[in-house]
Amino acid sequence: MALFSFVADDLTGASDVLSQAHRYGLEAVLVMGDAPLPADADVVGIAGPARSLAGAAFDTRVRADLARLAATPSEVLLYKVCSTFDSSPTTGSIGRGIELLHDRFPDHGPISVAPAQPGFGRYTAFSDHYATHAGQVHRLDRHPVMSSHPSTPMHEADLRQVLATQLNDGVPVGSIHLPAYDTGAFPETWAQQRAGTGMSAFVVDAVSDAHLDALAAALRQDAQVSSPAIVVGSGGIMAALARTVTSTETLSRPLPSASGPVLAVSASASSVTAAQLQDAVDHGWIDVPVDPALLQGPDPDQHAVLAEQVSSALGAGHHVVVHTTRGSNDPRYAATGPLDAAYVGELLGRIAAAMATAGLTRDIAVLGGDTSSHALTAMGVRELRVTDQFVTAAPICRADDDAAVAGCRLVLKGGQVGPTDLLRRFAGDTTTSPTTESVNHRKATPCEQ
Repeated sequence: MALFSFVADDLTGASDVLSQAHRYGLEAVLVMGDAPLPADADVVGIAGPARSLAGAAFDTRVRADLARLAATPSEVLLYKVCSTFDSSPTTGSIGRGIELLHDRFPDHGPISVAPAQPGFGRYTAFSDHYATHAGQVHRLDRHPVMSSHPSTPMHEADLRQVLATQLNDGVPVGSIHLPAYDTGAFPETWAQQRAGTGMSAFVVDAVSDAHLDALAAALRQDAQVSSPAIVVGSGGIMAALARTVTSTETLSRPLPSASGPVLAVSASASSVTAAQLQDAVDHGWIDVPVDPALLQGPDPDQHAVLAEQVSSALGAGHHVVVHTTRGSNDPRYAATGPLDAAYVGELLGRIAAAMATAGLTRDIAVLGGDTSSHALTAMGVRELRVTDQFVTAAPICRADDDAAVAGCRLVLKGGQVGPTDLLRRFAGDTTTSPTTESVNHRKATPCEQ
């Protein structure tokens, strides 16, 4: 039996969970679609596009994922959400996810909610949530990016209030605040919140790894009585759970450079991603914007034009970025607004799969959390495992042998994740000055193990 299991509401977030487990020496596997759950892992997870879904589609997806994990015993079940908690009552509702957890595990009692990830600049204090941007910590409702998120803008920082708008029962949401750690009252306060009646969930403060370690210990203690213990949180709590098992980080090997041209596909409207795309283009990557006509719906002729642009650039040895928008100021974004995540994810995934199958690249970056699940599904991916640590919340992974991208290095990056030079780091080139010349003239060999 796996020690820990998780269901993630998007793929890039799921890759962070894999990364945190791998970081502490645990074998972690993520499955997609109807792929069988492996029996050889310490951590087993399922990822889907729930963060981009609403209504019946959301319920159907989350129920199915929870049912599969319920049949695979584990000590702790993590319902993985973004560390910036972006959700709304109608899109990717975390509150609705909590209600579905109660439907599946009716005897569990109030569920802890802990999205903090201090190592990633995400903190919860007195139930208000904070996130770092450009070296500054911002309250969630004043965050330069999250307050104006294109799909789920966050206008409230108190996570109790956020959840209250998403839960149908109207009951209050509990909390454990920072002083409980300093006074030694955390175990008692935890027991009180877990025994609370008429309450669906409670928010747990954390501004340090030590706080998350206390939560992880409490979860594993609960699991000794009745499993699984359930927590709603980010990669931060998976790291804490892993520390209860191994306590020390494993040594990372030197990161290999790309073997040839790198392909990055992006549907993220984040300003963070826009800066990363700009940095790549400034350093010689070929810029391939998706035509607005193709963004509106399938167009075989336009798709063929896009594929030819990408294959020609890769075949000439150039790194390439393909994108549906470069930030919310892109004229295409102004004309279309947020796009259908399933459609654009499949569109970008098909391009990446075709390039890998043709042997034009074996190093692929997928940018954008809402669309990543759809993109990898289009690539035929059914299983992911971490091969290398990279940047926080974005490890390098490999797919199963039957995927179109088998043998390729894959990095999956959420919109708000990573340094400006992330793509050049992935390519193994962070030393060149801005130029219009290609940074790599070698053609990739076919993707193979």
